[in-house]
Amino acid sequence: MKGKWKAGLLLPGSLLILSLIFAGCADNPGDNPGGGGNDVEEYADGTYTVASEANEKGYVEAEVVIGDGEIEEVTLDEYRDTGELKGSDYGLDEWHDAMEKLPQRFEEANSPNVDVVSGATSTSEKAIDAVDKALQRAAGEEEPFDGTFMGVSDEDDRGYRGIALVTLENGEIEDVALEEAGEEGEFKDEDYDHEEWAEAAAELPERFREANTPEVDEYTGATSSSEKWMEAVERALDNASDY
Repeated sequence: MKGKWKAGLLLPGSLLILSLIFAGCADNPGDNPGGGGNDVEEYADGTYTVASEANEKGYVEAEVVIGDGEIEEVTLDEYRDTGELKGSDYGLDEWHDAMEKLPQRFEEANSPNVDVVSGATSTSEKAIDAVDKALQRAAGEEEPFDGTFMGVSDEDDRGYRGIALVTLENGEIEDVALEEAGEEGEFKDEDYDHEEWAEAAAELPERFREANTPEVDEYTGATSSSEKWMEAVERALDNASDY
């Protein structure tokens, strides 16, 4: 059975944090959820690859090429909540429509402030956020972004990936939610018969917060999961700071 950030794994207040990340965007589809980039910034030429904030459905990564101070090209990828890349076999026509239309809209507008694609609101909002953050980098922003970012570990020899949602506030780890997903997209949940795994999933978020780093002690009896979660937290932090 697929878990969705189960109670005990998702810390108190995290659902509220996730639900508020993109609040209000649907009512103002042209608004920029990132709140940063705009049409009057001066952008340094180069290629900027930046992740959006994450919600319970995953996140979008945007590669934005700037030439002569303007957007020349935008490439988008979207990752599911399981950490898998959505591809040509994804079964929602509106999603394919959004992935085709949004890059052109960003390029023509030379801005992240574009309309969402009907039927693909979540994808559109995350794409807008990712492009906005890329343009902030192009405008000289170097500090890590605050917000909630997703990181995914490499698969272990059984096909499981560690997944972390890390919320940053003033550049420090404020909240962490941990999951583990298998090759078929299924999540380990409270029915998973491994007591140490459940204990690690409950204990490690506090260790990450207190240390403010992905480098913490492994949880005895859940070494493999601990290592994957440390890698996932590190990659979530990378997604908040890469440029």
